[in-house]
Amino acid sequence: MIVKLFVSISLFMLIFSYILSLDSFKDWRSLVLSLFPFVKFESGILSGRLFTKNELEKFSGQDGSPVYLAILGDVFDVTSGNKHYGEGGGYHFFAGKDGTRAYVSGKFTAEGLVEDTSGLSHADLLGIVEWNNFYKKQYTFIGRLVGHFYDEAGQETAALKDFQRRLNEAKSAKSSDEDDMRRYPPCNFEYKQGQGRRIWCSTLSGGVQRSWAGYPRQYFQPGKTDPRCACVKESGAPSGSEPLSEHDNRGDLDNPLMKLYEGCHPESYECRFTE
Repeated sequence: MIVKLFVSISLFMLIFSYILSLDSFKDWRSLVLSLFPFVKFESGILSGRLFTKNELEKFSGQDGSPVYLAILGDVFDVTSGNKHYGEGGGYHFFAGKDGTRAYVSGKFTAEGLVEDTSGLSHADLLGIVEWNNFYKKQYTFIGRLVGHFYDEAGQETAALKDFQRRLNEAKSAKSSDEDDMRRYPPCNFEYKQGQGRRIWCSTLSGGVQRSWAGYPRQYFQPGKTDPRCACVKESGAPSGSEPLSEHDNRGDLDNPLMKLYEGCHPESYECRFTE
């Protein structure tokens, strides 16, 4: 008896959620939800309707239709930006579809305008979220797209959960990179035709204000393909060491990840390379 009651209630809630997700019931949605504040509807169905890909394709701005697009499965009404997303607009290729990957790949062909985000870099994942946040601020969120990121019940798919997992990794990596930039600030760089290039360190190089300038070194950062020029602390204790630990007062100069530039004096704040 209890099982049958539970199944009946669940079925009722599913049908009820679907009915309220329809456009014809949009005006009643807020009123109905206010009468049931104790009910927790899943997956944001009631915050907008669920679109199939065929339905979304109809909203591309053709024949005077509204212009909708999707990113990460979130559907937005971008009709107010018709000059950009409508026919003839520079971003019309996004209209009527979810082209999540193209926002960072720059491939605006049929093969590039897809939902799949596999293989994208951390920077790309963060870039997609920035675009999604842009649409949330500038346009009206109207629903979800059934497919890669949401299923027919409006639930998150394994693909979206995997994206969120990789996004968290990207955020952690970004935080780690920012810490790394503060610890080993980038060098200043200058190039003059006929004279060559110059790299140097100051107490503000890399936009990082500090009490020391540092010596220029090639920094072979773990996980990176190419070295970058870093200003390496030239005195005091090595970064990350205990405050009272013994040290040689050479800062991070003995860090094995740091390499002296060829032809540069080991205790110079600048290095010059002639053409």
